[in-house]
Amino acid sequence: MAVHIKLIKNNIKSSSSYGKYFAKAVSQGEVTLDEIGEEICRNSSFSEGTVVGVVSELQDLLKEKLRAGQTVVLPGIGRFSLRVESIGVDDPKAFNIRRHITRIVCGFLPSGRRTQGRHILYDLCDGVKAIWHNGAKP
Repeated sequence: MAVHIKLIKNNIKSSSSYGKYFAKAVSQGEVTLDEIGEEICRNSSFSEGTVVGVVSELQDLLKEKLRAGQTVVLPGIGRFSLRVESIGVDDPKAFNIRRHITRIVCGFLPSGRRTQGRHILYDLCDGVKAIWHNGAKP
């Protein structure tokens, strides 16, 4: 498995890395739940309808558990939790939920393990290498 990359120039003049090139992953397309259902059906004894139904139920339960303030942990995949973004205030008594909370987002932390060094090996990235997009180095 490989992730396709291309180089992107940093054009943010205020950045300390202005003018430098950085690798950016290039998507090779999207896959739908129906396509995943078909593939799981080919690789297992589950019917496509069963797979789509289970994933749909998982989505509903994720929403329910996150709305209840729980963190959802799916081994080998990762952790889902809600995060709150807000505007800072000088005095806690001045904080107003309606005015200072800017949005609520779903955070995702992929499942992984720390190596002897300080690196983390993510389960979903295991065995993936980087290759040049379209096979040609710029």
